[in-house]
Amino acid sequence: MAPIVEKKNFLRNDILQKRLKLPFEEVFRLSSIIQKKFWNLREFKQAHQIALYASFKNEVLTDTILEYAITHGKEVFFPRVVRGKKGLIFLKVTGKQDLVPGSYEIQEPIHNKIEQDSFDIMVVPGIAFDKSGNRLGYGKGYYDKVLHSIKGKCLIVAFAYNFQITDMVPAEEHDVKVNKIITESRVFITERGE
Repeated sequence: MAPIVEKKNFLRNDILQKRLKLPFEEVFRLSSIIQKKFWNLREFKQAHQIALYASFKNEVLTDTILEYAITHGKEVFFPRVVRGKKGLIFLKVTGKQDLVPGSYEIQEPIHNKIEQDSFDIMVVPGIAFDKSGNRLGYGKGYYDKVLHSIKGKCLIVAFAYNFQITDMVPAEEHDVKVNKIITESRVFITERGE
């Protein structure tokens, strides 16, 4: 196994274990703070189309943003795994009722209606991040493909708890950085941000 892969696996396991130990009350409390910071961003206020993720394994929740965005006239899209292509497609939703457990037991759009591949903002999940915008996911590569296709075309935002921000996430040439990282205590504008 290559040294960078070993480093990624060690960091992934370490941070994921910490996140899994969070009580739901704490996940909810911290997520509420992070979501409010997000919808107060100028970029959110100006956005028309937003891609979100459905929270999994104690990730920062996005439910309140979904409701808030829709009540403020924005179009919201969630991913669905396309296993044959090992990729994601994003489908428009109008509320939580449009989501059901799908691949990996993650909530996905129940319908095949409106598909979209360009957004004003994409909010991405991850396990660990650094202040330069490097992101460590689950290692399956689903978001990596999407991020390559939207790189430079929209704002890429990550949600994380403070403990998910590390000094350095091992990055490879093909890894795409996020533009902003929002935690409960601050908003990081990475090297690729404004």
